[in-house]
Amino acid sequence: MIALVFGTPWGRFVWGGQRPGTLPTGYRIASAFSLLVYGFMVVLALDRAGVIDVLSQNFSRVGSWVVFAYLSLGVVMNAASRSKAERWVMTPVALVLAVLALFIALSPVTERAFTGMVLGNGAGEVFCTSVMESYPPQCGADSPAVLGWDWGTVEHEQSQSIRWGEYSFDGVRGHDTIILGDRAILMR
Repeated sequence: MIALVFGTPWGRFVWGGQRPGTLPTGYRIASAFSLLVYGFMVVLALDRAGVIDVLSQNFSRVGSWVVFAYLSLGVVMNAASRSKAERWVMTPVALVLAVLALFIALSPVTERAFTGMVLGNGAGEVFCTSVMESYPPQCGADSPAVLGWDWGTVEHEQSQSIRWGEYSFDGVRGHDTIILGDRAILMR
């Protein structure tokens, strides 16, 4: 699209292929606007994936489905184009983008901020989704593993081989793991 905006003669591949060669000014402006739309789609995808945090989780979740629908419509529009070049080149590109958008839309929402007990029992550290009242404490069975945890960097309590503490930290949650992002802060 950038090349089209600056006058590259690829008009047969876009906008229905009805303007072969260099696009007229109106289509070049529309191509520039579409770059902004695609840029927003990139921000949305990165936010949904947990790489950046600039949008609310609900907005990125719903927005990812809107992007999938938009790109799916692009597949249909490119496949129906009168331009043979657009059908053969842009339809597969649109299809790949739509499939990738579907994967993003189907992905679980990444949690980013966690506050609660982290417990290590020698077999690995877990973020306690439920805590059993005992000494030393125990976590419920559905507690995700915390990857990247280092007891040497945080204050903690310890009884025999069990270490624990109440912490606040950032991370990315997968199916049954949390990948530690920032250093944990002990809650007092």
